Amino acid sequence: MRLNRKQLGARTAARPVNPLIDRMKARGLRLTEQRRLLAELLENAEAHLDAESVYLLARRKDPTIHRATVYRTLKVLKINGLVDELDLMHVAGDRHFYEVRPSVFHIHLVCTSCGGVQEPGTKFLTDLKKKVEKESGFKPEVVRLEMGGRCVACQSRAVRSSA
Repeated sequence: MRLNRKQLGARTAARPVNPLIDRMKARGLRLTEQRRLLAELLENAEAHLDAESVYLLARRKDPTIHRATVYRTLKVLKINGLVDELDLMHVAGDRHFYEVRPSVFHIHLVCTSCGGVQEPGTKFLTDLKKKVEKESGFKPEVVRLEMGGRCVACQSRAVRSSA
C-alpha cells in the first residue's frame, strides 16, 4: 500500500528549535553534502517519509546518492536521537516513517481506514504529562504517542454509506 501526501497527513507538530544540521554538528557527526541534503529533506518534509521516499526525493537533487547512504544516514540519525522512526500503526504495512525528533511532545492520530495521519496541538499531551507527573512522580522527557481510529472524513463516509 503506497500512501500519498494527503493520506500521510500534513506535518503540524512544532519543529525543533535547532535545525537538524546544527544538532548533527553538536553531536560531532560528519556533515557530507549528502548528509546535509538528507537533513534538509527531513527538516522540510510536509509529510511523514519512509526511507524509500527520502531516497527518491534525494535522487531528484543529487542523482549520485546511493540508497545505502540514505539508509545508513537514517540509522545514524536515529541512533543519535535526532530522528524518530515511526510505524504509524502499520497502516502502510511494514513500512517505517522518519521525522526529525520534535522539541515538544506530540501525538499521531492514525486513521486505520484511509491511512491519514494528524498531529494535533500539544495541549492534550501537556495535560497528560502533568497528570503522569502528579499521579506517579515519573517525569516524562520524551513522549511519542500513536493512536489508531477513524478520522472525521471516514466516519462521515461510513454514516453516508449506511444510510
